[in-house]
Amino acid sequence: MASDTPPPPVAERPGAVGKAALILTGAMGGVGSGTLSAILPAIEGEFGPGSGFVTITMTLTILGMGMLIGSLIGGWAADRLGRRVVMIFAGLLFGIGGCGIMLADSLADVVIGRLVAGMAFGAMSSAAFAVIGDSWDEDGRNKWTGMLTGLGAVAGMVLSILAAVLADISWRSSFIIYAIGIAAALCALVGIKGKARVQELEHGKLPLGIVPGLVIFGLIAGAIAIGTAAYLPHRFVEVGVETNSARALFMLSGAVTVMVVSLCYGAIRKFLSLEVAFVIAALLSCLGLTMMALMETPWLISLGLAIEGIGLGLLVPSLTIYAINHSTEANRGRMIGLVKGAFYAGPFLFQFALDPLRLREGAGAVLLVLAGSAILLALWCGWKALRARPASRSVEPLLATTGKESEAS
Repeated sequence: MASDTPPPPVAERPGAVGKAALILTGAMGGVGSGTLSAILPAIEGEFGPGSGFVTITMTLTILGMGMLIGSLIGGWAADRLGRRVVMIFAGLLFGIGGCGIMLADSLADVVIGRLVAGMAFGAMSSAAFAVIGDSWDEDGRNKWTGMLTGLGAVAGMVLSILAAVLADISWRSSFIIYAIGIAAALCALVGIKGKARVQELEHGKLPLGIVPGLVIFGLIAGAIAIGTAAYLPHRFVEVGVETNSARALFMLSGAVTVMVVSLCYGAIRKFLSLEVAFVIAALLSCLGLTMMALMETPWLISLGLAIEGIGLGLLVPSLTIYAINHSTEANRGRMIGLVKGAFYAGPFLFQFALDPLRLREGAGAVLLVLAGSAILLALWCGWKALRARPASRSVEPLLATTGKESEAS
């Protein structure tokens, strides 16, 4: 059993420079995920569509694999070496790996640079959210977790335009945007405090009863969130939207609602418990995905995407908050690394089942499968929330798979 009240913060809150490091971390997510699509044709024009195991599409998908690896390693290192050390080195690696693509001699060089940048951001994200968990109470955690998620969406929209403008000069010049990681590292160097209470950080253990459910939840949530972006363009083609610019316009609705809800997450959580937020998020995601799968007009599909965006704006920060609230300073980096790693691994693992389904039945069928996954999440969270309503304040962890809080190293 676990207390309904999250553990109190134990670290000093970052000052203005430390907060800037957190804000820049959020923006790094948008740089990595939102600035490449517009310049892919230019990269393909120089290096071709690829050869062997290296393809132009891999320059997009390799980022998620890097984030998976980096989240796990970064979470472990944040507990062992300290949040500040990880943020400094991860920020520098993001900047060097991303900016280094400007010197690429082949498509493989671009893929390697993106892999390095993905690993760096995964590590940076795990350490930054651990800082949030260490430094703030529940209201502050809600505010800053939602803010970092929302800033990623804002940066992705704004910087994608900047990347396209720079690419008109040269596609290589657009990768200078990755220098934001170096700025984040410098802010972390100055504004994030070093590791505290070494003896605890060296002996922290993970709550085994929560970890399996947390990982499964992260896998499914990641498949829903990132899977939509992968398969929705094919759905728009099915209903007659033929141009890239038109599809981009219709898909903007989801990014806007994710951004707005994430930035307002702290205020929203003043009225919703974490359990209720999970249920509402899953139900809205299911409704939006179902509309995207069944509607036959682009505007209604775009409306479904906007509804799903509201759900994702609640779901993604809530998953991180859950990991923070059910961790201690000694294991927080690894807990966050696990859930972030699972989130990024979900789309990679699910694609082996979903890609054949799309080729056989169409993108609408894939979106219906994702909608079914969302309703399963809603039922699971609702059932666990109903079970966790005794008279006392001691409740069963929402994602626990056993009744006991056993521990594992």
